[in-house]
Amino acid sequence: MSRTQSFEHSAGAVLLTVLEETRYYVLVEEVSTGSLGLPKGHQEPGETLRETALREIWEEAGVRANLIKGAPIQETEYDLSGGVHKKVTYYAAAFSGQTPHPHPAEAGGVRVYTLAQLSNLRLNHPTTLTFIQKVDAWMAENRPNGV
Repeated sequence: MSRTQSFEHSAGAVLLTVLEETRYYVLVEEVSTGSLGLPKGHQEPGETLRETALREIWEEAGVRANLIKGAPIQETEYDLSGGVHKKVTYYAAAFSGQTPHPHPAEAGGVRVYTLAQLSNLRLNHPTTLTFIQKVDAWMAENRPNGV
């Protein structure tokens, strides 16, 4: 990162729900591009990254979720136009008994997919599918309580 760049830290999550033993992953549609990605956003002053992830899930996917204890935490970094270097921390989060719905100002739509359905989608970042696959493998191996 060069000295002229500014830095932004964001947080989000691989968001999932389990119905009849099948894991479903929630992606949000970006308003500007129509591509699909994980719910995420910038950290507000005084907010922890975990709090940011949960707030962004609510704002973008319209569900109240819980972070999954022990699940892999993943990070990615990239440069945005305008000289901004961005670091994003992704947690794994789960919800149940709610129907995801977008906040119009935050997301163009919310979509729910099984892991098998994700491979042919237009995803917003190369790490999106990789992160979901990593969480899915962890979930299959660990079967955490309450998820």
